[in-house]
Amino acid sequence: MSFNTYIGWDIGGAHLKVASIDPDGGVMFAAQLATPLWEGLASLEKAMSKMRKQITEDSVDSVTHTITMTAELADIFKDRHTGVKELTKFLADQFENDPYYLYAGKSGLIQANKVNFHIADIASANWHATASFVAQHLDDGVLIDIGSTTTDIIPFASGKLANIGNTDHERLRHNELVYTGIIRTPVMAVVNEMFCDGQWQNIAAENFSTMADIYRLTDELNEQDDMMLAADGAGKTKCDSARRLARMVGLDLQDENDIPHVKDMAEHVAGSQLERINGSLLKILSRPDLKKISCLVGAGAGRFLVCKLASRNNLRYIDFTDFLTYPKEDEQRVLSCAAAVSVAQIARVAS
Repeated sequence: MSFNTYIGWDIGGAHLKVASIDPDGGVMFAAQLATPLWEGLASLEKAMSKMRKQITEDSVDSVTHTITMTAELADIFKDRHTGVKELTKFLADQFENDPYYLYAGKSGLIQANKVNFHIADIASANWHATASFVAQHLDDGVLIDIGSTTTDIIPFASGKLANIGNTDHERLRHNELVYTGIIRTPVMAVVNEMFCDGQWQNIAAENFSTMADIYRLTDELNEQDDMMLAADGAGKTKCDSARRLARMVGLDLQDENDIPHVKDMAEHVAGSQLERINGSLLKILSRPDLKKISCLVGAGAGRFLVCKLASRNNLRYIDFTDFLTYPKEDEQRVLSCAAAVSVAQIARVAS
């Protein structure tokens, strides 16, 4: 059965992302909202209601929804299995009158009444959707999707995914999931020392500053992607970010004249994060079965880092949006909502 509108949802523990696709695959809408699930499901319910009102639907009968998730990891659930079950019950209420499917990774699109047979595949499968969509358009490469919290590094060869891991545990082990992102990751999770006043020194093991501060200071942060409260709940100017980062080395920012000095520290932290991601990428590229790979595909709010990785490793860079048609003013939103776009595209092709 074909539809006039295909809507993809990517339900994360910190953000809800949604995209709508027309029958020809054109992206009509993409957006994200902050949904701190550790505070409960109320934020998700409110965000989904708001998103549905924003999406233009020709008629209820012509719309289908496809959902992928990582929100089962939120610590309001005792384990991932429980998280998937609780979230699918929640979704049944949300889409009571609409046709919808859940994306279950290697098992594909699953009807709601089959959830109990595919819980492990449904859990944290958004990376699989994005990589599968890209592999439909490109034979060989590595998708690197850098988001607010995590980085997915997914190789594909001969138009098929070449990942070793499937679960988060397996993917962490095989360097296909790196728990670092450009917004929410604490600075203390990226470095344990910084170069300050001409020498290396240890830093505070406190969440005084996050990577959003770092990339604000390096002028690489797209402010619309930073939806969470700052580490101290204060402002998001460069001065605010510099003050938070200075606190990591036990300093107080005296005035704006100190910002260039703190920016040097930010450049070091940013470089360390890039090195960490590059280390995992190199381990994947060293696999004998991936010798044909000559390009990286960048997606997510941190795609600017993928450009740097491609340059560093003499690989061609391809943007996720190169496979799509979309309003040019929505480019950053489309990139940030890559998994939502991808599950909608997968549903479109399957219909």
